[in-house]
Amino acid sequence: MVEIGIVGLDTSHAESYAVAIQNHPETSLAGVWDGGAVRDRVYARAYSERNGASLYAEPLEMADDVDAVMILTVDWTTHRDLAIPFLREDVPTAIDKPIAGSLEDVRAIRTAAGETPLFGGSAVPYHPSLRSVEVAGDGRLFYGVGYGDPFYYGCHVVDAIRFLSGHRWASVAPTDGPGRSVDVVFVDGSHATVRLDGESDRETFTFVGVGDETMVRVVGTSDGDLEGMYRGYLNAFVEAITGARKATGERILDAATLLLGANAALETGQTITPTSDSLAAYSVDGRAFLEDYQPYY
Repeated sequence: MVEIGIVGLDTSHAESYAVAIQNHPETSLAGVWDGGAVRDRVYARAYSERNGASLYAEPLEMADDVDAVMILTVDWTTHRDLAIPFLREDVPTAIDKPIAGSLEDVRAIRTAAGETPLFGGSAVPYHPSLRSVEVAGDGRLFYGVGYGDPFYYGCHVVDAIRFLSGHRWASVAPTDGPGRSVDVVFVDGSHATVRLDGESDRETFTFVGVGDETMVRVVGTSDGDLEGMYRGYLNAFVEAITGARKATGERILDAATLLLGANAALETGQTITPTSDSLAAYSVDGRAFLEDYQPYY
């Protein structure tokens, strides 16, 4: 049995992943820590008791009692400090989206991970309709439309586009399209146009891939959609923990950097590359987002 610890109960993800963990035949929820930024101690105690997990006073105290951890705090500026101690203890670690708010944090997480399995980011790429998609051919084009906050929710569409591309990004630039839209070039020459802030009342993510054939996928937020995403995400994380899947963190960290680059391009009006000084200087403060955040449940 793979024993998993959850670090941070801020969002609805903690409840959703608890259900996924309990329903998985090879996993159990063994440890919980919460810093109190969103939930109170009564909630944390009830959550741990309801899931049969130990509640810890400090996150790293669970390191010897679990096989892996999931960092689920809503304030992404906490992810670096929470994840790195576990990575240094060789504990396989999943970091929820958005992974980081600065290039410095991404680099620090990458360095700390070393050979330790590193997983995370958005669950959207693990939706059943996207997991097996392959867009083949030369001169591939991708389109993605998300909704809501261009960083916190924009992560979903950026992660999925990076997953579909299968290659590192080379540049990202603002477009004249509607809303907060960017054009992305990947190192294999494929292109993507991504709108980070589509209509919020639709709460869907739409993806188009054009290659030898054209694929269209719409990922919704129904209970069935969410359950399928979380199940697929957990299955992949378990494979990373057990060594059945290689999890170097390369794709998720590249996607995290692309998310920063896309928002930097929109803010500065410049074309951003992975080595741009503008990207190195750019940051998004998760604490400001936290101040207005309310969990769904």
